[in-house]
Amino acid sequence: MIQVATKSQLTWNISYPSPVTSVVKVLPPNIICPTTDLRMKVKVLGASFQATITQFLPVQVKWSKNSSTWTDIFYGLQTTILPSTVVLDTLVKKDDKINFGGRGYRDNAWLPLYTTAMNTPNLVMLANGDRVPTTTPAFQQGSIESFLKPYLNAKTGLVSIGDRDLIILMELGQTNPTNSGFDLQDLVLKVTFEDP
Repeated sequence: MIQVATKSQLTWNISYPSPVTSVVKVLPPNIICPTTDLRMKVKVLGASFQATITQFLPVQVKWSKNSSTWTDIFYGLQTTILPSTVVLDTLVKKDDKINFGGRGYRDNAWLPLYTTAMNTPNLVMLANGDRVPTTTPAFQQGSIESFLKPYLNAKTGLVSIGDRDLIILMELGQTNPTNSGFDLQDLVLKVTFEDP
């Protein structure tokens, strides 16, 4: 409380996080390269990889740093995903080359691994304010999975995430972007960068 006719001696500063583009570069096609040392946290938001409307199929998420061996960070079904759970919490250094990959299991075999190091329509990386690909049938028809809706602005359709977040959308079961099943919602990751 401050008495009438007196001035406060209190001062403060507010620091807002800088946008992801100021702390990481995305090298073509989608390789993440920090511009400073950071803490990186990864969450699996959803995995709508299905055999039927009610039968989900397993998915696997992997990551690699500086072309090292791929390391598993998640395996499971949509029904086992807790979107608030961090599946990877690690320190990354300036100029590290970070890649993520995902694949689905169907008909007793693993499908191809799609990675951020590949030039493929099966994987899209988005930052805050980006427009979701309009070539994806699910986003045109409004059949967006419930786990993805909180990260899209309902009015504009633009991605609405934190300034230091990236969302990675993956299509695991189709290869033709004009196919109605090509919805880039088979596996969705959120990658967050924080000061170490």
